[in-house]
Amino acid sequence: MLMISIVSLTIIPAFAQTNPVTASITVTTDKSTYSDGDQMTVSGTVSAQLNIPISIVIRDPSQNIVLLGQVSPNSDNMYSTTVTAGGSLWAASGTYEVDVTYGSKDNTAKTTFLFTGVMPIVPITVQGQTYNATYQITNGKVLGMIPNTDTKSLAIRIQPSGSGTISITLPRSLIDSKNNGQDTSFVVQDDGVPTTFNETGTNSNSRTLAIPFGSNNAQITIIGTQIVPEFGTIAMLVLTIAMMSTILYFRTRTQHQIS
Repeated sequence: MLMISIVSLTIIPAFAQTNPVTASITVTTDKSTYSDGDQMTVSGTVSAQLNIPISIVIRDPSQNIVLLGQVSPNSDNMYSTTVTAGGSLWAASGTYEVDVTYGSKDNTAKTTFLFTGVMPIVPITVQGQTYNATYQITNGKVLGMIPNTDTKSLAIRIQPSGSGTISITLPRSLIDSKNNGQDTSFVVQDDGVPTTFNETGTNSNSRTLAIPFGSNNAQITIIGTQIVPEFGTIAMLVLTIAMMSTILYFRTRTQHQIS
């Protein structure tokens, strides 16, 4: 007897495998160097929208995490956020790293910046009044700062360990350079020889100069147009009245003696 087996086959439809959506990302900072308390802008672009936030991690020179944050890209596939450089975790100066991740740990970008740390405060006394200047120096140390009211200058004595740079923030109430009320460039000298420098920051209260020096330099001199507060209008008026009164007194006395 012939037996016929009937085998039923189940057909399973095949679906094409799809890869997860990915988006490349870039990152940059608005400056290459920051001091304690500076505002830092972290920004970049993404190639596509994943509808999730971008994670931001900042690490110190030892790769310790000093800041965690998130930001979402806008409709133009761009993102930007502002953070404050500094704080209790930002203890070391040196090269810091910004890492951004978007969607996947494989989808990252990074950049670096220099953090100068907390700038030392130097009290400078002129005519009994104390002014605070802050500075950061590489390859050297500051031995002292001496103001000169006659030449309207500030001499900075240094001890270099090699060629380096000093970045100094000067209160306008201590020294400034102006012409008709407008800021003008300071004159800077290395051991009496004019040198180039960069003015890296300015506001209504202070001006910051980045000044290079050589391994053999001993003194940097910053020359402005005014140092410490000049006589104000009222003070000059009082001084003029006092001088006129003195002249009048002696003139009257002389006339009485002649008569």
